Amino acid sequence: MSTAAWSEAVTEAPAVGTTELWEIYNTTADAHPIHVHDVHFQVVERGPVVIDEEARTVLPTGSARQPEPNERGWKDTVIAYPGEVLRIRMRFGQPGQFVWHCHIVEHEDNEMMRPMRVGPPQPGEPAAGHTAG
Repeated sequence: MSTAAWSEAVTEAPAVGTTELWEIYNTTADAHPIHVHDVHFQVVERGPVVIDEEARTVLPTGSARQPEPNERGWKDTVIAYPGEVLRIRMRFGQPGQFVWHCHIVEHEDNEMMRPMRVGPPQPGEPAAGHTAG
């Protein structure tokens, strides 16, 4: 998940009709059910990462593995396992403001939720320089 706060500027802003491959790095000790609103996606693969806290880097390592049988097909939620990178492919067909987040309620309440805009900037979206308060 992103380290950005909910109120920070939108960082995920795909154009309508585009297909993107997202890499979600889980550097925590917990599994996180990641949910993307108004988009169905396919799990492409997942693989281990090396976390170097001193250098503040996270790099894929070893071999990626294919989705498990229950991860095949179209999804709107998938588990991001600890110490792994999860790669998902999705097509953005509907313009608007949406969110993507960890589906554990306590995590949603603790900034593991980010705004996402599909298409042009829109009134009311978090913008650069905006602060909560």
